[in-house]
Formats: sequence, C-alpha cells, structure tokens
Amino acid sequence: MGRWTVLLMTFALLLSPSLGSANPNGVGGGNQDMQCGGACHGDADQNRSSAATVTVEGDTVAYQGLLTSVSVTIEGVETSASGTLGVFLLSSLTGANDLPSDHGWVVLSNSEGEDGNYVERNVPSGTTEQTVTWTLRAPLDTGTYTLHGAIHHGSTNGGQSPYYGQSTTPLTISVVEPPEDLPRLAEDYRPPTSRLLGEDAPLSFQTAFVTEATVEYRLQGGSPVTVQAVSSGEDTWTFDLPVALQPSVVEWRVTLVGEGPDQVTPWFQVRQEAPGWSVDENAAYAQSLALFLTMLAGFLALQHRSARTVQAKHDAFNQLVQGGEE
Repeated sequence: MGRWTVLLMTFALLLSPSLGSANPNGVGGGNQDMQCGGACHGDADQNRSSAATVTVEGDTVAYQGLLTSVSVTIEGVETSASGTLGVFLLSSLTGANDLPSDHGWVVLSNSEGEDGNYVERNVPSGTTEQTVTWTLRAPLDTGTYTLHGAIHHGSTNGGQSPYYGQSTTPLTISVVEPPEDLPRLAEDYRPPTSRLLGEDAPLSFQTAFVTEATVEYRLQGGSPVTVQAVSSGEDTWTFDLPVALQPSVVEWRVTLVGEGPDQVTPWFQVRQEAPGWSVDENAAYAQSLALFLTMLAGFLALQHRSARTVQAKHDAFNQLVQGGEE
C-alpha cells in the first residue's frame, strides 16, 4: 500500500464519525421511527420478540390543536445487564411515516423532560413495570387517529440480538373542534422542557378565554403543591417553581377557568439539570484538518531528508569509484 494511500485513509478516518452496528447502551432520547426498534440496537433481521406486555392509554377525544396526554405502560419488563429500555410512541406500525409528527401530532414533552417520541430509561434491577407519558398537541385536522406504543431492549446474556415489542391494541383518538369559548392554552404555546439548577426565574404561559389560572406542581411521584398563577399581561400568566439544587424532573399542570367549562391541562415535565457542554463540529473538523496537514508536512520533510541521504550516499560512492579508477 502506497504512502499517499495511507495518508488519505488516515485523513478520512480523522474526519469521519465513529461507526458501529449496535448501541447496547442506547442511542439517547429523541425522535426515532419503528425501524430503530431493531436497527438501533443491532441487526434488525435478528430481531426477537420481547416477553413484555405493552399498553397505550389516553383520552379517546382530543380538541383540534389543543393538548392531550398519552401513556405507554410496560409490564413484565426484562432488559439487558445495563438496564436500558427504549420506549416509542408511534402513529403507525408500518415502518414508514410512523412518527406522531407524520400524522399531525406535536410532542411537547415526555416523562423524561424531553420533546421526542422516543425515550430511554434505565430500569432498576427487580422493577417489572414502567410507564412513560407524553404531552401532545392534537392535529389541526379533525378525524380519527391511532397511536401505538413499542419498546426495544437488549438481552440479559449480553448478546447483540435486540428484543422488540409493541402494543397489540392501538389507542384510537377522535379529534374534534373545540367550543368557541373553551378556556385553553394558546395554540402556539410550548412549555419549557428544561431549566438550570439554581434558576429562579418564573415560568410563564399564554392562554385564550381564561380569567383565572391555578397551577399544581410536584416532583415525579410526589404530592402536588397548589399555587395561584399571576396575570402578567394580556393572556399571559406566571408562577414560581422552587429552586432546584440537584437534578430532578418537576411536573406541573394548570386549571384554566373562563366562561366555558373549566379545563385541566396534562402534566408537563421540566428537567432541572446542571449546565451541559457541547462540541463545535466545525472546530473538531478544523483540528482534524490541522492534524492531517501537520502529519503531511512531517511526511514530506522525512521524504526530503531521506532523498538527500540517498543522494549523499550515491555521491560518496561515485567519488570512491572515481578515486579507485585514478
């Protein structure tokens, strides 16, 4: 193999992301389609059926463009040694166009304080049941929609074969037009999904047809605390959450009062965490390019020095030969 070939291969490796066919420790929460149930963990052709039971539940009626919640419950949980369990909320099981967003749903938050249809959860040893809840904005078009739950996980023996399971019965939701004066959150309102530890800024939300708002908040699994939201402008309300000193997920919901029937929103999740760090991809690529150029310069210098050494030896040999002939 030529030297230039080696250098070009080294350059390509420096600029390429790490490759791998399996992710036994998970891929992280986000938006994932059904195919990830096999392919994210390994070869989808080697997929095995999970023994867990998957059930999807929620309101069967949702108002057009307004909020609702859907939960996926897994019973008989079995995971790999790492305890990682991936949970999906899907709009179909066809393997194509199966994200909720493909059918008009908008994921606002989930139990992990994220805004994707896919959640990864570390299941403690001995735990056999898990529930993940999503807060969704209903499609803008009325009609009948279905949502499905699915899971994938590894095996206890550490093998690479993924296990996949799905709900046998979908949740069917009828999306209807809301009454004109129904108290509601503003159509473009998106609740925050995270805030920094120590942050004490109040949370705010926007509404329509609301004259009074009462907020409940709680730590996951804890008892709710009730506070009165304060009007801070036309159709805008604020309230305070306690300052968090350690990472946690706080849930909150609001009861909206107006001329129409009172409405209670789904629980929203806010992940409270320490400041994270991120990698600037452009800087990483620039560093890789600089490293490649440095290696190239070193290679050329060694090649030039080697050529001079060979030439010097050749000249010395010629002089020796010429001296002998004399």
